[in-house]
Amino acid sequence: MKKLLIWALALSLTACSMLRKDDDQATAVAVEWGEAFFNCDYHAAEALCTPESRRWLQFAASNTTQHDLDMLRQQAAQVEATEFFPEASDTLRVVELVVRNSVSPTIHGGESAQVEEALFHVTVVKRNGSWLVRMASLPRSEKQSRD
Repeated sequence: MKKLLIWALALSLTACSMLRKDDDQATAVAVEWGEAFFNCDYHAAEALCTPESRRWLQFAASNTTQHDLDMLRQQAAQVEATEFFPEASDTLRVVELVVRNSVSPTIHGGESAQVEEALFHVTVVKRNGSWLVRMASLPRSEKQSRD
């Protein structure tokens, strides 16, 4: 009975360690992707995404203006993970990112502006042993409007 208890405890500790490692890896990928995406380095962001996310990166790139790039050159976007949410499966995480100094998208030909702080939830999936960001759309800020 004592051996069974020790074996169960060891198995439990190993499983917790593996989950923590997955959480850390998923969070690191989300932050690295965020730094690339919100600084308009779409090639670097693509390397951290699932293949089906490529169309959203192409769409974002096609809507990036020289004005956007100039603003980012003056002050780059900064990304920090604040929380992650393990989902029902061991191959899916949602990572919450705080992005400072990001560029807001251009709306109907207007000029874009730098946003002081925005909150985003990024879905990260594990495929073939690697964590990748899965984009189902362009990222939208989760921060509630004061209106």
